[in-house]
Amino acid sequence: MNNYQIIQAHEVSRSDWQDYVSRHPYGSIFHTPYLFDVYNATPNFKSYAFFAVDENGSINALLSGFLQTVKSGLASKLSTRSVLMHSPLFNDHNSFFSLLGYYNKWVKGKAIYTEIRNHYIDEDYSRCILSYNYNWEGHYNIVKEIPSNTDELWKQIGRKRKDGINKGKRYDFEISEDNSERTVTNFYNLLTDNYSKLSLPIPKRLFFENCVSQDRNGYCKFFELNEDGITKIVLLSFLYKSTLFAVYIGSDQDPEFIRKRPIDYFYYKVMCWCADNGVKYFDWLGAGKPNVSYGVRDFKLQYGGELVDFGRFQMIHSPLGFKIAETGFKFIQKLKGKI
Repeated sequence: MNNYQIIQAHEVSRSDWQDYVSRHPYGSIFHTPYLFDVYNATPNFKSYAFFAVDENGSINALLSGFLQTVKSGLASKLSTRSVLMHSPLFNDHNSFFSLLGYYNKWVKGKAIYTEIRNHYIDEDYSRCILSYNYNWEGHYNIVKEIPSNTDELWKQIGRKRKDGINKGKRYDFEISEDNSERTVTNFYNLLTDNYSKLSLPIPKRLFFENCVSQDRNGYCKFFELNEDGITKIVLLSFLYKSTLFAVYIGSDQDPEFIRKRPIDYFYYKVMCWCADNGVKYFDWLGAGKPNVSYGVRDFKLQYGGELVDFGRFQMIHSPLGFKIAETGFKFIQKLKGKI
């Protein structure tokens, strides 16, 4: 067995880090130094990245994510979770085994649970993580392969979405890519309104501002839909390795506006942008749990794409704390009529 040294983000060169992610077949935007810095500069988030390096100093494994504290003050310890937005990266089973063992010790006392949102899963990965008593739970995602032209894209779209897109075409919607401060402001206002109604947390505005200000490589893409000069829909996405990741969308929920089917049309035009700009995949970043009815999943599938279930791994580090936090969240949701 090789002996690996475990080091943290400040102990590795950014170029070596970026090169490893770029070369790894499963490397994604969520493993990059860019998003590490964006999350780390956001209130209530603390990024982490651990690397297993060999005797030559070469990176053989990477595990990165963030600690997120939903409530401050006395409740902070009961509302801090650890999230890996994508599966860890590794070259061999031994390097990952060493890295995961280090992480499990590090995270105790810092988060009540860890959640790994897998974007791939294989035998080595599963065997290693299950040996550390993580639990797997099914969770769908949809990744659509974008054809090289919009005519072929149209053929792949389901009838219901085509009906909505055709209705949306009747209106004077203007859709563009725009990373301006105005767009970020409009996006955050829409997103805040949407998520407050669902009683779900979102990052502070600074996170979205940093997505733009710290971007040196054209990763961050804001797409907006305007009607009569007013911004009605904005999507935050990241472009990396020819994949566009749809991260957050904020939308005007006025019933009269929604009846025009703007969201159907909006996503179609974003996918047209992908086709025109050589983007190969559109990643929806989630489509709900198996065996649970989820209308949004049906909506997304109408654009075509592969439904996959890489699931999520979870480990509860503080069973009592997790139970208290879970009960408290459900109670708040019930009070607000959400369950």
